[in-house]
Amino acid sequence: MGLGIYEVAPARHVPGTARLYEDESTVEAPSRTSHLRHGTGKDSQLLLVPQPSNSPNDPLNWPLWKKDLTLFILCITACIGEVVSESIKAAVLGPAIAPINKMLVDEFKTTYHVTAKFAGWQFWPAGIAGLFGSAVGRVWGKRPVYIFSTLLLFIGAIWNALAQSTDSFLGARILQGFGLGAFETIVPSTVGDMYFVGFQGLVHERGKRIAFYNLSFLGTTYFMPVLGGFISMRHGWRSQFQIISAFLAPALILVVLLVPEHAYNRPAIFDTDLHSGGDLSELDEALGRADAAKASEGRAVSGKSATANSTEEEKTTKGEGGVASGSDLKSGGIASTSETPATLSDEPAIVAEPIEERKTWVQELKIYNGRFSDESFFKLIFAPFALFLYPTTLWSFSFQGTFITWGIAVSVVLAQMFAGPPTNFGPEELGYMYTAPFIGALCAYLFGAFVSDWSAKWMARKNKNTYEPEFRILLVIPVAIFGLPGLYAYGHVADLHLHWIVPSILYGLLTFGVVLSCTATFSYILDAHRDIAVEMMVSMLLLKNFFAFGSTYFLVDWVYNDGPARVFDILGAIQTAVCVLSIPMYIFGKAQRDLMARHNLLKKWGLYPKSAASALPVS
Repeated sequence: MGLGIYEVAPARHVPGTARLYEDESTVEAPSRTSHLRHGTGKDSQLLLVPQPSNSPNDPLNWPLWKKDLTLFILCITACIGEVVSESIKAAVLGPAIAPINKMLVDEFKTTYHVTAKFAGWQFWPAGIAGLFGSAVGRVWGKRPVYIFSTLLLFIGAIWNALAQSTDSFLGARILQGFGLGAFETIVPSTVGDMYFVGFQGLVHERGKRIAFYNLSFLGTTYFMPVLGGFISMRHGWRSQFQIISAFLAPALILVVLLVPEHAYNRPAIFDTDLHSGGDLSELDEALGRADAAKASEGRAVSGKSATANSTEEEKTTKGEGGVASGSDLKSGGIASTSETPATLSDEPAIVAEPIEERKTWVQELKIYNGRFSDESFFKLIFAPFALFLYPTTLWSFSFQGTFITWGIAVSVVLAQMFAGPPTNFGPEELGYMYTAPFIGALCAYLFGAFVSDWSAKWMARKNKNTYEPEFRILLVIPVAIFGLPGLYAYGHVADLHLHWIVPSILYGLLTFGVVLSCTATFSYILDAHRDIAVEMMVSMLLLKNFFAFGSTYFLVDWVYNDGPARVFDILGAIQTAVCVLSIPMYIFGKAQRDLMARHNLLKKWGLYPKSAASALPVS
């Protein structure tokens, strides 16, 4: 039992388990993986996971600044365009509603029950958009999904600013919900497309990026109300949406110009966290053979160059760009032939390398880059529903989804509890209550980005140089220490009508738990089930969003009838049980990964996503 994780018997490679370090105790170690890519300097024993191909268009081979710029633009766009009400894990447009709920009630002559729907009625379109967006991203790439989604967010923000009735306001929020879905589901998988598990001293190159995504997507949720309440009091609530739309316009331009397609198909053997055995010898030998073949080919070409007819001979044996005649190069480094590709079977084959030119910036502006999968689009729509049966999906939903919904409970009833007597808070004061939650989100980002990476690196060393995704589940501990007290105490403080700074601090503790729970679950899904991470994100999104959507119908009445103290005591008890259930998930997580790999429900039902690319070379 490695660090409390139950080991499967007989010993075999389990998808998600990855060797991060060479065994320094043996002299043979460097030679056993001499052809694999490693870290540099003091981390020269750190293997890159997954292994990149030699293609310059493989996103794993992009320069770090290009990867980070792509992710930064997506995170900022999600931050600006978030539309789910202040209660959902998101950014600007959602929380903008919380401090102005009372203003909306007065202007539209409606009730808090109706304004609560402004939050809830974005959950189901976001879930549907995530479902369809993930399928489109799998088949035709993620770039067109991001562009179209940002456009919907931009139109929705303008519509909100012009709305003259509750129905019109609600329609704008629904449109924004459709734009939101992609940013809730496929951004974490974008991290998996571009970043290594281990690289240059970071046991988790993805970990910091997932944490930053959560900060931008969640943290600004709690910063915007501070500014939004101030703006609403002095310039009216519509000015918020006018400002947001003014930021979304340049965000759309940046997505179009600076977010290239990063969906990419490489042979499964390179995915050392999913397919390759722990000794990595098969990949290393294949890379060695490829290197020897290249050296031999180089010597042959050098000999031919001495003859007068060498140029003509090369032209007749090779097509333009050095690709063998009879094949052409599809975007993403996919070589297609007239025959059925070998990779359409379960195990990709290894064939000769197509020589691939680096794409120019202009070429990367293409919105359509061909198909990345030969799967039926409608078949991909059903895959997330099958994943409802996976333990990882259920744990992620119960841990993250419920915590987010309890955060919704705080935001939906915020104006209900503090806008009336005896506090009589206005939009500005309600906005100030989000100061501590923003600080809590920032602290969760710093903790998730640095402490969790350090601990996982330390645990990988202790676990015979092997990384297990279950190490990420240990983030439940700080979530429970800080988040649970904030949840329990919030209702009692609200009931006692203490100074506003007290519930704000408790809300900050709860926010710390919410953001860190997202970092834990996203990282675990990406590491444990990277091959189906997009579909699993959609499964969790559907469960979470429809659960949150339903909660907006009873939360207001529940708090009104039973009082906030009793309500939040019950919510705290539920979340405590969820945290306790994370213990068996940590212990038996590897066993369930092994079980799901051997009895793959998606494969049995013909729903497992597969590549449409022909076989790529080991290079």
